[in-house]
Amino acid sequence: MEDKLDTLIKSVNDLKTSNNKLVSSINSLFDKVATLTNKINSHSTQLNTLSTELTSLTTKVVTLEANIASSNINSSALINDNLISEMIDRQSRRNNVLLFNLPEAPNDSTNTSSDLTSIQNILDFLNLKSKPNSVTRLGKPSSSNTTKPRPIKLHFLDQKDIFELFSCQNKLKSNSTWKDLRFSSDRTKQQQEYMSHLRQELLNRQSKGEQDLTIKYIKGTPKIINSKN
Repeated sequence: MEDKLDTLIKSVNDLKTSNNKLVSSINSLFDKVATLTNKINSHSTQLNTLSTELTSLTTKVVTLEANIASSNINSSALINDNLISEMIDRQSRRNNVLLFNLPEAPNDSTNTSSDLTSIQNILDFLNLKSKPNSVTRLGKPSSSNTTKPRPIKLHFLDQKDIFELFSCQNKLKSNSTWKDLRFSSDRTKQQQEYMSHLRQELLNRQSKGEQDLTIKYIKGTPKIINSKN
């Protein structure tokens, strides 16, 4: 009888032990489930944050693309406006010639009569039959005798007269009175800046040893070329 009781007690104890192990396993499983749930919730929060940031970034990209497109349109319009203005300015100057270093008459406030006489004498010396339609000193007169003479703007009705003038102006170097005179096209500001850049480039290349370089107009555009070619 006692043996059966001991066996029963042992079985009950074993059952309790097994039950405790089962409870412990279930509790451990619950802990793991809770940990996994927390991780899932954390990842879900991170995904929501990333989604919000992605939406914000997408909005910024769309806005940036719109701004770039608008800027390109405005830049294109500005370039077109500048190009049209430049073309109009060049067209208005195409029949003008500038004359530099012609002395001003001290007793003639406007210099008109003396300038007209001098210019006609110069054209006669160059054997040119052309005559400017108008002659104008540029800038305000100065009371100083040491001031460099103001340039003169000559307007011709025919561009052919201008080409003939440019083609023979080197003859002036043989005349002691007019050897320092120089005729030039009436350039726009953009043309002046380009010519200044071209002259600086010419000096830089010459300083590096390049020889026989000069600036020559090719189809109306000044370019640096080798004078021996």
